[in-house]
Amino acid sequence: MHAQGQRRFCRNSKAGVISGALAWCQSLLSPAGLAHSLSLVCFLAQVILINVFLVQYLSSTVLLTMTIDVPLLLHLAWFWRVDSSYRAAPTQWFCYSWVHAAKVVVLFCRVMPRLTSSTPAVAEDVLRGSDFSINASYFQNLFSPTMLANLLLITPVFYALLMFRTSKAIFGSLSKRVTVDLIMHYDMLWHVVIDMVDQVDMFYYARLAEWVGSEALEQHKNSLVLIQTAVPFLLFFSMVLQAQAFPGVVTDKWSIPVETSASASGRRPSDMPPRLSVLSQGSAEQIEPTVRSSQTGQEALSRRPSHEISFSDRVSTGGVVHRKTTTGPGTERAWFERQERARRRRLQGVMNLIQRHNIIIARKRSAIASIFLIDIPFLTIRIWLWALLQHTYFPGLGIKNGLCIVLNVMQYTLVALASKESFKRIKREIAEYITRFHSGTLKEEAEGDSYGERSGQEEGEGGPPVDQSVSELMHQEQAHQ
Repeated sequence: MHAQGQRRFCRNSKAGVISGALAWCQSLLSPAGLAHSLSLVCFLAQVILINVFLVQYLSSTVLLTMTIDVPLLLHLAWFWRVDSSYRAAPTQWFCYSWVHAAKVVVLFCRVMPRLTSSTPAVAEDVLRGSDFSINASYFQNLFSPTMLANLLLITPVFYALLMFRTSKAIFGSLSKRVTVDLIMHYDMLWHVVIDMVDQVDMFYYARLAEWVGSEALEQHKNSLVLIQTAVPFLLFFSMVLQAQAFPGVVTDKWSIPVETSASASGRRPSDMPPRLSVLSQGSAEQIEPTVRSSQTGQEALSRRPSHEISFSDRVSTGGVVHRKTTTGPGTERAWFERQERARRRRLQGVMNLIQRHNIIIARKRSAIASIFLIDIPFLTIRIWLWALLQHTYFPGLGIKNGLCIVLNVMQYTLVALASKESFKRIKREIAEYITRFHSGTLKEEAEGDSYGERSGQEEGEGGPPVDQSVSELMHQEQAHQ
């Protein structure tokens, strides 16, 4: 028997691996699957080449960063399905942003100044500065300033691919319909990508002494040193805060009633009060409601005579007493299955609204990071340098800084208004969901039942308080109406 069980396990494992491989190959035919493959290639290429630069100009100790890069690569490869990208992509982007920001600071301070251009400098190259130009080096030379800067330009490509997969997971077929959150999703994508290009442009300031000229270096040495000291701090903090410019990294928490399973405490489900589960990212894995107790109560209600059914019983079933013309376990089971499917569809709609609301939260944070850590500081440095060089050089991206400040300030009011409207809609949907499917929770809270808190204190298992109770949610909804 043991040998047969092992053979059966091996066959099932092989079948699962083969089916998974086939599903992955089929996903490559879709745009989201192709985006996943390209994101893997971009991440792997950038990590390998950056480590080559670090090992070449520092030491092999920098390979300790592989302890983070390798698990992140495995995580990125494992969650290849589109429906899982919304839960996985925020973690991937958050970890990537922090590690990448630290690497950029090291590259700015220890590697970029030591690189040599493969073409000799001429008089016309002075004050070319941070302009992107392939004339600065030959591409066959890997260890050149242009190649290192181009390597950092992989970051906006990686971000765009993750955002594309996330949009497919959130909107699905609705991505063909123009909505406010869809517009904000791609508006945030555009702004963040432009800011990343601006950061790479500012990365050239590591070679500031090379392209300002010897005369300006002698006259304004202290000012130029101060600029080069401030730039790496700005790059690090701006890249770290850009980790929040992704849907799902920072979320609001919503209280959803979930009935506690009977096996958790050894009591019958009908004897236990419902608890509140905090839902933040709208993930289906965070909600595991059990419906045995509600089904038991509805079964008992359907068997009782009509004159014994109270008003509270009618409220707990949505205000309608369901009568069945036929009896039997098969008919009752089919009826409860329909009710459960309706509940899950309603809950899935609420979760999708929460996911779309997280886009607006990310857009607000990306605007704040862009204004105060990228556009205003970078524009100040460029104007300062323009004044030091006696109005002889002003980069084109300085105009971008001024325009983006105006655009982000103008759009922030609209984003705040959209966030308020989305917040109201989610609260209304949760209140309707609770009223229809979990009205027993309202009754328990109205009576001030604190059975769960008392039992937790007696057993020494008191947990943190829930952010917002259902009764408060209902009162706020009535006040808004």
